[in-house]
Amino acid sequence: MAKTDSTAIPPYTASVNRQESTAGQDTTATSMLLMKDSVAQTESYQSANSHLMDSFDLPGFSLFGKEMKGLDGFFNKDSELGSQMGTVHDGVLGDPAPYSVSNDDTVAGALLVCFALAMLAASMSRNFILRQLKGLFHLPHRRTNVGETAYEVRFQLFLVVQTALMFSITYYLYNRSLTGGSYIFDSQLLVMGIYFAIFLGYFLIRYLLYSVVNWVYFPRRSNIQWAQFRLFLTSVEGVLLFPGVLLLIYFGVSIEYALIYVATVVILTKILTFYQGFVIFFKRTNVSLQIILYFCALELMPLTALLGILTYTGNYLTINF
Repeated sequence: MAKTDSTAIPPYTASVNRQESTAGQDTTATSMLLMKDSVAQTESYQSANSHLMDSFDLPGFSLFGKEMKGLDGFFNKDSELGSQMGTVHDGVLGDPAPYSVSNDDTVAGALLVCFALAMLAASMSRNFILRQLKGLFHLPHRRTNVGETAYEVRFQLFLVVQTALMFSITYYLYNRSLTGGSYIFDSQLLVMGIYFAIFLGYFLIRYLLYSVVNWVYFPRRSNIQWAQFRLFLTSVEGVLLFPGVLLLIYFGVSIEYALIYVATVVILTKILTFYQGFVIFFKRTNVSLQIILYFCALELMPLTALLGILTYTGNYLTINF
């Protein structure tokens, strides 16, 4: 009987090997099942939270190849954050900034329009202005009475309105420095408008008084000369006040220096008015001293009344604590 080369394996050893092989297969199967379960959970989590990836998109950019939709989706889905976004928080208001003429667009626009129109009109009326300036110190019998065109009259009337505006702004700033700016009206422009109307009324009443008195006592030629001179002088007064008002509003010049400048301009115009009144009406008469009565009645008394009305109006408009 022939012998074989294989070695017989004991029954116990073969049984142990079969048990170890079965255990290894069970471990491998368990690991694969756990991996599949983990992958399934990851995919389900990504699928359930995929909207969050879209919510973090910024306008103009693309994340993971998706078009961006903004942050609204994220805030809308967050109940706590969304409720806080619509909540109005109560608080204490701070003190409002005080009114300043330099920050008022209406005043700035009015000054700019006045400057532009005045420069345009002056460039088109240079000959007229030079003729009037020369006539301020000439005797009326040495010059011919040159008539004024409608354009020149309108130009001077505009400058008269500008003069009233300059006086109203100056007096408003002066009264505000005394009272602190507490008025019965909330609008500061309304207060300036009231002063502006008062100055316009003053110029109109003064013109009417001069017209009535001169028409009664003096010849027509002298009245025309006086009317032309008075209108031009009032126009020049507003032009001279314009730089002072600009310095007072935008460059912080002290109100005291501004008042000194305004008073100087007013005094010079009154001196010229007195001189021209004497030359036009009383130089060739025997009652030359009546110029004092004429000047006081038609120039100083209306000015005194104007100061009283401005003082009364300022006291009425001001809130006294």
